[in-house]
Amino acid sequence: MELPELLAPAGDFEKLKVALTFGADAVYCGIPLFSLRARENDFSIPEIKKAILFTRNLKKKIHLTVNTFPRDSEFKKLENFLAKIRNTPPDAFIFSDLGVMKILKKYFPKVPLHLSVQANTVNSAAVKVWQKLGVKRIILARELSIQEIRKIVAGNSQMEFETFVHGAICVSYSGRCLLSMYLNSRDANRGKCSQPCRWKYSLEEEQRSGEYFPIEEDLKGSYILNSRDLCLIEKIPQLVRAGILSFKIEGRNKTVGYLATIVHVYRKALDDFAAGKKFDKNLRKEISSTGNRGFTLGFFDGSLKNLQNYDRSVGENPQNFLGLIEKKKDNFYLLEVKNRFEKGDKITSVIPRGGMKKLKVEEIRDEKFFEIFHAHGGQKEKVWVKLNCELPLLTLLRKC
Repeated sequence: MELPELLAPAGDFEKLKVALTFGADAVYCGIPLFSLRARENDFSIPEIKKAILFTRNLKKKIHLTVNTFPRDSEFKKLENFLAKIRNTPPDAFIFSDLGVMKILKKYFPKVPLHLSVQANTVNSAAVKVWQKLGVKRIILARELSIQEIRKIVAGNSQMEFETFVHGAICVSYSGRCLLSMYLNSRDANRGKCSQPCRWKYSLEEEQRSGEYFPIEEDLKGSYILNSRDLCLIEKIPQLVRAGILSFKIEGRNKTVGYLATIVHVYRKALDDFAAGKKFDKNLRKEISSTGNRGFTLGFFDGSLKNLQNYDRSVGENPQNFLGLIEKKKDNFYLLEVKNRFEKGDKITSVIPRGGMKKLKVEEIRDEKFFEIFHAHGGQKEKVWVKLNCELPLLTLLRKC
């Protein structure tokens, strides 16, 4: 049985390196202006070329996302961009729009085309049509149950299938939302979503102007459109046996700490499954250490239990990520501080493609190597931390 590809998000070059270091087989990143994460896309054309070459040198894969629905006036910009990367093709393009598909075939006739989840493919008839048009892989709609996935995959043996296994879920059908455009003129289908589904809503009776009635009697507010986060880590065996060839993690605008942890956990779960080991329940604990809005299986089992989070719009965030090791000198390690810590704190190191170690902060020094006793996050401050342990670069450090 072929082990599925673990596909991770890369919102910038640093995140790309982190994802690959912690065990992703492939990464996906958006091209400027034509990705549904356009506001968080930090890739310039030179950086995209650099990312493609970097990934290929590691013998891993990179997929470029072009999954918006552009207007006629935007196609010239798209063609200009594609012309500039013609000599540095990615391993695949992810698209939604038929017009975009035509342009991609024109400039990159040999690059595989992957159909985005935005196309909301939910049946075998659609799969067969896309296959005739030249699509190699389909990212199945999130609205499918495992029984429906099995049936579609079994009936289309010549097609590759990918599915999301972790991350934020849009309340709209396959993410095709009009709320953001309607409420503040930012088109979610063109990469500018303002996430109005996370806002607090209440009712107003037309004869009682200015009197607002909470939809749910809750001191925290009412979030009737607010989805929990998808988490299918315990369903890996069913998805592998169903024939899914790529497991996709959502989150191009998440932090490097989040990305490193989630990729690390799913990599271990996949490797444990391949080795015939039982699911490690500690992996759920690791996932819960990252920012989240609570977890759901989504449509996986068809029950839709716990799909919505009615308590809060912002996610739980333990704020325990301290940073990633950038350099080392003797037993001192340099990192950019993400959250406050002090000398003497007990911390955990998460080693890329390795295990975890419990450590103690022996000393802290600033960039000029003067001793300090605590470090603060949020100011791009870098410090040297003394740890009596040998650790590789990009090891993740967090509080216990």
